[in-house]
Amino acid sequence: MKKEWVLLKPDPKRISFLSQSLNISPLLATLLVNRGIDELHEARPFLFGDFKDLPSPFLMKDMKKAVDRILRAMEAHESIYIYGDYDVDGVTATSNFINFFKELGITVGFHIPHRLREGYGLHVEALKEIQKKGGKVVITADCGISNVKEAIAASELGIDLIITDHHIVPPELPDAHAVLNPLRKDSDFPDHYLAGVGVAFHLMMALRHTLRERGYFQSRKEPNLKNYLDLVALGTIADMVPLKGANHILVKEGLKILSSQRRMGIKALIEVSNIKKDTIGTYEVAFQLAPRLNAGGRLASAELGVKLLTTSDALTALELAQRLDSENSQRRFLQEEVLEQAIHMIEKDQLGKNKSLVLSSPLWHPGVIGIVASKLVERYYRPTCLIAEQENIGKGSCRSIESLHLLDALKECAGYFGNFGGHKAAAGFSIPLQNISAFRDQFEKVVSQRLTDSDFFPKVKVDMELTLKDVQASLLEDIEKLAPFGMGCPEPLFVSRDFHVQRAQLVGQKHLKLFLEGEDRYHEAIGFHMGHAFSEVAKLKGILYSPAFNDWQGKRSIQLKLKDLLFDAPQ
Repeated sequence: MKKEWVLLKPDPKRISFLSQSLNISPLLATLLVNRGIDELHEARPFLFGDFKDLPSPFLMKDMKKAVDRILRAMEAHESIYIYGDYDVDGVTATSNFINFFKELGITVGFHIPHRLREGYGLHVEALKEIQKKGGKVVITADCGISNVKEAIAASELGIDLIITDHHIVPPELPDAHAVLNPLRKDSDFPDHYLAGVGVAFHLMMALRHTLRERGYFQSRKEPNLKNYLDLVALGTIADMVPLKGANHILVKEGLKILSSQRRMGIKALIEVSNIKKDTIGTYEVAFQLAPRLNAGGRLASAELGVKLLTTSDALTALELAQRLDSENSQRRFLQEEVLEQAIHMIEKDQLGKNKSLVLSSPLWHPGVIGIVASKLVERYYRPTCLIAEQENIGKGSCRSIESLHLLDALKECAGYFGNFGGHKAAAGFSIPLQNISAFRDQFEKVVSQRLTDSDFFPKVKVDMELTLKDVQASLLEDIEKLAPFGMGCPEPLFVSRDFHVQRAQLVGQKHLKLFLEGEDRYHEAIGFHMGHAFSEVAKLKGILYSPAFNDWQGKRSIQLKLKDLLFDAPQ
């Protein structure tokens, strides 16, 4: 697919200011400014911050109310329940709460709704079950901000509801005892884009602080909250929130704890994922650990993940991790089936000519259609909605492209849905089967009106153009200071054109390896899944890449990881 390379043009004055103020190289300052980190109060903690630089949790609206109610419940021996979401963010937040209260000497119950039987968010029937079991306080984890009716039901049941969530705040807040959400307009909390597990962690910080002030830890060991950062990092990376501000600190510090494998469940999950590296990074979390943890919520029960992350028994942890690994294998099989069928539909009817893709089938599992929608966006670069038909209702999952605010577009189709929700990049809905055709036509119309032809070519932001001579160890050392990379803090991308290809070879038939020379500098470059371009290497005029250290047999070299290729003629 053709991609447009957009060379960023940062403000030279901001670059000079950051470079001098922080005593860093102009190149590192450039990379910071390119990521929107151009103020000293943002850049300093981004590069040098740690746990102590996190904002006070009490800046978040309703935090004191939440803490006071939980402490009253602890003093009165009232039952506390955690009500979590079934994705990785919700599972890690729920698990952290359970482990934290256990350290405080408090046993809490938990409930996570079944993705297919119950669906997302709070449910009155589940609240009734909690009330029957004696629950007096329910703390949500990564859900609840839109559950206005359910909050009323909780109050009528005699349950005090404390919501911890990070999703978009609706016009009407639920009438809960406390609503913790950094996106609230009446909140002074400076970091708006915490994941659900990040909001939960800040409540834990506030609880520990207050308990410390009240002398609670004079007779018992105080929890070390750094030990909880492994799950904070896991949930934050999996939920793809921007890795800036507090999130960057939480993930950077959390990956250190994750790599130490102190938690039995994490150790077992790493083992079944066959990860051999000593240091776990965002890649291993996003593509190896998180999918396995997510598989329970997609195909079976997310409670498997909570049990895994809260057990202290090695054998139990390994058994649970193996079950999740098996579920993940089944998820991959179903995902490939749906992807193959969807591509067949698109190619057969030439739907790729449309501005949007809306596909449905009674054969599709609703637990995997969101992943497949993302794959189709990567392949066709069109806003995509997949619908799993179930009896008279379809369950839809959508993914968007950079230029289209998905939720806003779906609002123009609201009359066709039972319910819907989401954000700029992803959304979901339920829809009567008889409305699918009309929705498809309306969505195509909305997308066509909102976008122009140029919007259907992905734009890749390039940090700067370099010569091969510029690519040396000092550059990579500067890049490493920006890590961890993810949403909002992408891995730096560079363009080079001053080279010629000494030779090229295919690696495993699918991958392209280039040996490049320019200005008496030599570098190897690897392009995964770029083997199709082998026969065109003679026409190569430019490369888009991220440089990285390559350690092999005790030797360290620099390797260019190819992201795109520029030729002097159409391919």
